[in-house]
Amino acid sequence: MSEIDPRVSTFYEEPNEVDFSTLPGEAAELMRVLLSRLANGKRTLLPARINNRTRWYGIAGSDRDGRLLTEEMASWLGPPLCDGPSVVETPEDVIDERAAQFNSDGIVLRSRVTAGWQSEARQNVHSLVDVWALTPERAPHTPRPVGRVLRHFYEAIAARDRDSATEALEEIRAGGLLSATNIRFLRVELLGRLGSPEELRHDPLLEDISLLRRPPAVSDYLARAADALHIPPTAEESGYDTWRSVASAIEEAWPGLLSHPSQVRSVHGARCLALIELLAESPRRGVIDFLRSDWSEDALVAGIVAALESATERTSKETERLDGVSAILGHHQRGDLELALDAAERAKPDRDVATAVMHAALNLGSAGAAARAVALVDRLPAADRDALLSQAVEGAFYRQLVERNQGTQVPEDWMDWLRGEWPDRPDLLNDWSSAWERDIASAHEAADTLAGELLDALNDDRRGRVRNGLPALVEWLASDDGLRPSSIPLAVTIFDIMLGSDPGRAERLAALDLLGEILLTGCSADEYRTAVAALRDQLVLLGPREVDWLTGMLDVQLLSAVPDTRLRAELFAEALGVAVSWYGRIDETEATVLRKLFAHIGLDFDPPPTDQAGSHVSRKAKAFDRVGIYSLSESAAKNAAEWIRDEWPGVEVRLSHAKANNSELDGFVRRSDVVLMQTSHAKHAATIAIERSVESSRLVRVNGRGATSLLRALLKWATSDG
Repeated sequence: MSEIDPRVSTFYEEPNEVDFSTLPGEAAELMRVLLSRLANGKRTLLPARINNRTRWYGIAGSDRDGRLLTEEMASWLGPPLCDGPSVVETPEDVIDERAAQFNSDGIVLRSRVTAGWQSEARQNVHSLVDVWALTPERAPHTPRPVGRVLRHFYEAIAARDRDSATEALEEIRAGGLLSATNIRFLRVELLGRLGSPEELRHDPLLEDISLLRRPPAVSDYLARAADALHIPPTAEESGYDTWRSVASAIEEAWPGLLSHPSQVRSVHGARCLALIELLAESPRRGVIDFLRSDWSEDALVAGIVAALESATERTSKETERLDGVSAILGHHQRGDLELALDAAERAKPDRDVATAVMHAALNLGSAGAAARAVALVDRLPAADRDALLSQAVEGAFYRQLVERNQGTQVPEDWMDWLRGEWPDRPDLLNDWSSAWERDIASAHEAADTLAGELLDALNDDRRGRVRNGLPALVEWLASDDGLRPSSIPLAVTIFDIMLGSDPGRAERLAALDLLGEILLTGCSADEYRTAVAALRDQLVLLGPREVDWLTGMLDVQLLSAVPDTRLRAELFAEALGVAVSWYGRIDETEATVLRKLFAHIGLDFDPPPTDQAGSHVSRKAKAFDRVGIYSLSESAAKNAAEWIRDEWPGVEVRLSHAKANNSELDGFVRRSDVVLMQTSHAKHAATIAIERSVESSRLVRVNGRGATSLLRALLKWATSDG
């Protein structure tokens, strides 16, 4: 004992009942390894025994190691073996006080072993030490690849974990992994998804963000904030003067927010574009036609379009059919930026045209437009190109376009992206793939080639980049109008590949979205058997942390008809066995969700309460008598309503499936103490009205599918402090 840390000697004095000198061989070797890790500054564990009750203390020397150790102790020493790790902040006894002495700049954790589980807990510590020995230590100063950090960023956003997303963004900034401009764009996405419109407006890091050339997705987050902050709920009932006043307020807050239809990704953007067009001296016919054809369902957009049409005459089409330099410059001056690009690609290269095209591409903001503009500049004769780019403004334009696209080219389609050496940038991939044709998904030979290439890519050195791109692939397959029936065979194959290639959480969630689209569109019995086989393979790999995925997987199959109900029943029975194995390792909220779900399908799931489980009374900390559920999925809303009434007898549950704002929807919102708005099944006109009519404290946005996500969201809201 004289050669070890004095704090360790003190720690193992009475009343600590662990006799350091008399430990048997295997236990002594384990202690030697643990103390060696302590001496080397690595995270470790130390046992203690007080009043015949064993504890394990976790010691970490940094915040990073503290986060890792917390997860490791929760996994290896969680319920039912122990009561779960807790930070030793206020010592409860002398052993806690001695353990706290190990904490200088790090963290000390404590797990109390449940009676009768000492041997299993010690064996798990042995296993954890083996894992530590086999896992190479990564130096804290070694930066992770940008694709891996971006994966962390987007996973945190999907999990609505703002702290983790902020940490990932800070890692990108501190490591110089992306430019300052791209970091600001990611900051917009973070606040747009997990923050508030006020934060987007007043964040000092985002000052003058609208003056930058931005990707359309960034413009859309800003447009959503502008809609919430500046467009009143009764805007559609206002007149021309009020609309112009609102447009001026938006233009003052975010100058140049939207200038072209290609930047519009949502009804919020359409509203902002329509309002801003009111300020133009000569409203553009192309903008008016776009708003009328794509967004006239919104009452405000329809009203502004009518006002614009009465205030302008139809633009002459003769000039637009010309291909000369004057026509290209005319398109650019009128704001018809895509027409300017189209005409320039047909014209002879010219320096004036190249300048106009670069400016147009920067305003469009997309990676595709950036690549087209760079290609046009590169077509210039070498002398003209060098002279053009030697000028400060034009040279800056060119560099911005190359940076926007992470190069001078874009992949032509998914096959090109899979086979080529493209940057690991999920944000760019979303932009690229939004313009790719979907016909390949229905062409059998091309679809088979794509699936084969995807399988190969997930099993060679392309794996990291391709894993990060799977959510974008699923989004491309489904698109805004849903999965095409002709694409079902490819979708089922991709689903099988995704779950059969050692998926992480992000891939499992993306696969669940794809499964929902497959079942919603309809598949054959053979295709369903393929999907179920992939799901069965995952069941044996799931742990308690994936409980939300398990419930989502079951719930999505309840929402749609399946071609083989017997096979579904067998899958549900196997899922019940997995859930039963998690007794004592999931919290009361998840246990309640599973109980309701299995009861709905005629199976019994009734885990015993655990020390960590919240009581039935605590779940009702917030008083409410009326719950409103807004979802376009009627079956999900009805199932959730049934479960809520069963859990809270006497509570009134009202449903709404409105697709637009009306007096009935307004009354539904105002008569509810809490409104659950399922954003994965929602209509933009109605959601805008709900968001404006409900206080933020009473509105719960539900991102997941099915009834389980609605019930889980209400349970968490009822027990939250906010």
